[in-house]
Amino acid sequence: MKHATTLALLVALSPVTAGAGELPFLTPTVEYSGTRVMDTAQGRMEQKLYWTPEKVRTETDFQGMKVTNIVRQDLGVMWIANPAMPTCLEQSLDEIDDDPGMGHSDAVNAENVEYTELGEETIDGIQTTHYEVISRDAGEVHRAQFWVTADNIPLKMVVEPSANDVAVTMTLEGLQRGPIDPDLFNSPGQCMRMPAMPGMPGMPPTGSGQP
Repeated sequence: MKHATTLALLVALSPVTAGAGELPFLTPTVEYSGTRVMDTAQGRMEQKLYWTPEKVRTETDFQGMKVTNIVRQDLGVMWIANPAMPTCLEQSLDEIDDDPGMGHSDAVNAENVEYTELGEETIDGIQTTHYEVISRDAGEVHRAQFWVTADNIPLKMVVEPSANDVAVTMTLEGLQRGPIDPDLFNSPGQCMRMPAMPGMPGMPPTGSGQP
């Protein structure tokens, strides 16, 4: 894993990965929805999230830019829609996984990542388990904290600043468990195929106003 931020943002922002590989406590066991609120020195970003094991939808509002991402693990594609665009974009999940800019190949490498359970805490009336995740790369140590429900829903995340990472705090508000309307995961229609691109799909790339 190159940076703790890579893993943290993968979990907090990207709808591509339904689970988190070597981090079993980040694989939810129920369908759920809520609003992710992410705070950094660059500002605040909100993202509506609808999560199921095979289908994920996010609706992101960042500095006035609105983007909807729909990931269909069952179809192997992701659709990206923007109200300002006449058509949506379609990208292969295999291409995203192969993109080194996404950090997927080593983001959950067991040799680079370790985690420790720190105890139980209550957040907004919800019981959570607190974990610390540590990654090491080229002599650097990167840390992220996660507060996770009993059904493995990340309720809060804090990325600690380091030489190459910035501080990030993410909270999940308005958590609702239960079946998600399947129509939310339908294709927006008139989608054009696009090649893999560096950075977070459907999101501003790293270094352009977000971590």
